[in-house]
Amino acid sequence: MKAISLFSGQGGLDVGFENAGFEILHAIESNKFACETLRENRRIANLNPSEFGEWFSKLMNQRCYKSWSETDRTLLRRRLERGVGRSTHFRFTNVIESDIRNVDAQNLLEVSKLRSGDLDLIIGGPPCQTFSRSGKRQSVNDERGQLFLDFARFVSAFRPRWFVLENVKGITITKTDVPHGHCKSCGSDFFPTFSEYLDSRELTGVATCPHCRSVDCEVKAKADVRGGAADIIVNEFERLGYRCHVGLLNAVHFGAPQSRERFFIVGSRDNEPFAFPTGGFGTGGDHATLFDDLKPVRTVWDALFSEPNPYHHPDVDRTSSVLWVKNVVRPHDEPVTWSLNRPAPTIGAHQSAKLAIAPFGVPEEQLFRQQWHTLGRRQGDTSPVFVEHSYLSDEDLLKLQTFPDYWFVAGTRMERAFQIGNAVPPALATAMGEGVVAAGNYLRAA
Repeated sequence: MKAISLFSGQGGLDVGFENAGFEILHAIESNKFACETLRENRRIANLNPSEFGEWFSKLMNQRCYKSWSETDRTLLRRRLERGVGRSTHFRFTNVIESDIRNVDAQNLLEVSKLRSGDLDLIIGGPPCQTFSRSGKRQSVNDERGQLFLDFARFVSAFRPRWFVLENVKGITITKTDVPHGHCKSCGSDFFPTFSEYLDSRELTGVATCPHCRSVDCEVKAKADVRGGAADIIVNEFERLGYRCHVGLLNAVHFGAPQSRERFFIVGSRDNEPFAFPTGGFGTGGDHATLFDDLKPVRTVWDALFSEPNPYHHPDVDRTSSVLWVKNVVRPHDEPVTWSLNRPAPTIGAHQSAKLAIAPFGVPEEQLFRQQWHTLGRRQGDTSPVFVEHSYLSDEDLLKLQTFPDYWFVAGTRMERAFQIGNAVPPALATAMGEGVVAAGNYLRAA
């Protein structure tokens, strides 16, 4: 089954869908470090064991790694070497380093030697900052929030049997203006395309009635509709002839040791039904418990400390140690520490580099410094408090995200953390891929 990946990042969706049986032909990504990540993992998948040493030596000569200690180099080498002869991810993928707006979809179709309609799947997660709780929530009014139009452009050119678009939960919450059209010729009401809506706002164009094709239409907008962005995006694909299925899933229910909700739109070209996977892991509390026939949710302890972890204090235990987000301020009712006996909170792009293990806990004075937002004080109002800690390693973050243990991430520490934090957990993506496969096979069998 052949697929194309858009807004690929460091490949979370891609890895999951490859696990489910898809081959990623092309991966389009604009971030140079993420592209290097994809290319080096492709290289690992194609290396012979005899070639690994030379490749790793060249890697360690790059500027990002020259200051690494011999211990860190040894640990990285040991981890990456596991992928040689074992990894198949991105083995034949063409990585396209480019802003998607500069990629000609029709040309890529021809280069791929495919006809429109041949491709099985397009996957991707357009940038989510404009819908995120941590962003300004400008929704589709921000140019990044309009990149779903490029996703739709590729779907229009390739006409894949399926597409899967992923985004943050905030897309269901963020308020935005939702356009509505009225045809003066046939009297019908309709949902205009987003481009028609933008044109009507600028008074440079008019909408076309999808029922009678008249252009004698007017477009108005209902202001501040909660979740309106999702409606706008779904309409774009429905206008292309796709039956859309919308769902919100939490990666913790699929074996990820973190609570991470993700929004999905699954589109079927041939009007095929699709059932969202339910996952096999219960919700649990501070101590994971078994619900009916579900497995216990996986915890930070399960993921990072079920075996000795060389990156952290040898006395880490599951009662006094905590996961701590260092020097990030929160409202007083939001935590900055979490028990190791529960799943991690969402590993975000901006906080992942600041996550640490505090083996002896975090003093109340430090918690007081960090939880100031609603109490009228700032972190600098009190003196710093010493907290023994060690930052989460790349390997730790990858485990919390369910990437293969041999996965390589390129760039500086901040760039690596950013890529990992932005990714979709492959465990969740695998379940989505298996859902698409099951839906496709169902109709083939019928």
